[in-house]
Amino acid sequence: MGALIALLDGAADELIPALANKTPLEAAGKPFIDRLASSGLVGYTGAYLHTHQFLADLLAEGGQVPRGILEALALDIPLREGMIVYRLSPARIDGGSIELEYNLSKGMLQSLESLVNKMLPLISDLSPRIYFNDGRGILILEKTDFKPVSSSPFEDSGLDALPIMLQDFVRRIALRNNGLTIIPWGGGVFKNLNLRPRVRRLSILSNSPAAHGLAKLLKIKAHNISSLDDLLNQARRLVKEGNVLIHFERPDMESHKRSYTGKVSAIEEADHILEELYRETGCRILLVIDHGTSSMTGRHFRVKTPFLYAEKPAEEVSRRFHEKILGEFVPTGRLLNMISK
Repeated sequence: MGALIALLDGAADELIPALANKTPLEAAGKPFIDRLASSGLVGYTGAYLHTHQFLADLLAEGGQVPRGILEALALDIPLREGMIVYRLSPARIDGGSIELEYNLSKGMLQSLESLVNKMLPLISDLSPRIYFNDGRGILILEKTDFKPVSSSPFEDSGLDALPIMLQDFVRRIALRNNGLTIIPWGGGVFKNLNLRPRVRRLSILSNSPAAHGLAKLLKIKAHNISSLDDLLNQARRLVKEGNVLIHFERPDMESHKRSYTGKVSAIEEADHILEELYRETGCRILLVIDHGTSSMTGRHFRVKTPFLYAEKPAEEVSRRFHEKILGEFVPTGRLLNMISK
């Protein structure tokens, strides 16, 4: 029997006045997770801004991989050494600020993609290729004389970190489209990547292209999730064969909608799933959080995030799992040592 690694994406948060100045993680009714925290080891791990950065340190030895490259690999986009690859996200420019857009209609996305393709000649000197996929995209540049910066749209320098030609491209689209544009971020040069998995008997359950791209590099299996029933069925089967990482994306998604009530519900849903899986398999559980996402602003933020490891839950709750829980600091790259014992 393997261990279960539960990743609660973006579950750390700020204090919410409407939740009696608690975070959604504090306010959520999650008796099973709290019973795990009461019996096991709890602590903190490193502060990240994005899931792919956390997963690379958690699962791999050999360094970080830019987000654009991971998603291109997941989409089976052909890459050659030396190409520059960026992730593209819909965003709105308002004065000097950039806000990612998560809830655009299908029609608005199609209109934006059409406009981006029409404006592509502005960067023709860079030999660009663009691939769109379900509201996100990949930008590949074959001819460049600059070194890309793996910037983030959640940093103040997100647009300024781009080369001038790409900044102009982004701003011109915004001018033609009432501020709505695409932002390239997570850029990097594709090259031979010598990553090694920290654990070999591992399967990933996730709908994240970044997670699937990392799995390809590590030569481990990754599976999409079609429903909660599908998640449970796959996890039951796979944990009998080895370790399983379940990527619970909904806490982050609800945060981007600025819905603290939705985030509480997402955390409670994860609690029910973990309890059912434990009841049926008796597996050990390592629960981790990759970064903070504010359900007030919808933006990611860096914060040391809590983790727990337990072989079984306590009979009763003696401490609750949340951002302020006391415990030791463990580097992310050493967390999987707990399930290897």
